[in-house]
Amino acid sequence: MKKYFKVLGWIFLGIFLQFKFSVLYGIVFLENLNFHERAYYVKIKLVPVSQDAHLLNVKTVVHHSLGPDYFANVYVPKSFKVINKETYEGTEKIKGYSAYKMNMKRKYRDVLSSEDFVITATVPGDKVNNAPILIHFENMNQRLHTDKTYTLSSMENKIQLLGPERAEATYPQQLGM
Repeated sequence: MKKYFKVLGWIFLGIFLQFKFSVLYGIVFLENLNFHERAYYVKIKLVPVSQDAHLLNVKTVVHHSLGPDYFANVYVPKSFKVINKETYEGTEKIKGYSAYKMNMKRKYRDVLSSEDFVITATVPGDKVNNAPILIHFENMNQRLHTDKTYTLSSMENKIQLLGPERAEATYPQQLGM
């Protein structure tokens, strides 16, 4: 009989712990939904590597995200060639742009990614006026945000990046976002 109560006690403890963690998860989920806004951050830096090539570092953050899956795709104008990455064919095609996939990783409430793109001008010496870099944030169902803050231009093989230190957009939380 003593062994029976011992086994029954372990079963009840397991059920209690499972219920307790479910309740804690629910409380954290509701707190995120009601008290935090969802923000999208983009940071892009351009560093010259050689006379013709430049390193474009793109960092994206979805802050206070509720959904499990977020994707970010970077669209670089076709007047610039990315040397170290393959184009991503699994997303929407935009005329005049090549798409590249960001590697998004979840870290607590945020979804982060950082990628380095080695870029050169497609036609050396050709002048390229300000062409925006597009960044699409998506989940499995819809596009959540599009960022067009940063622009690239080129003159005589010198590529310039125009834009703020960090671009930010904030939206209220909603279920399914």
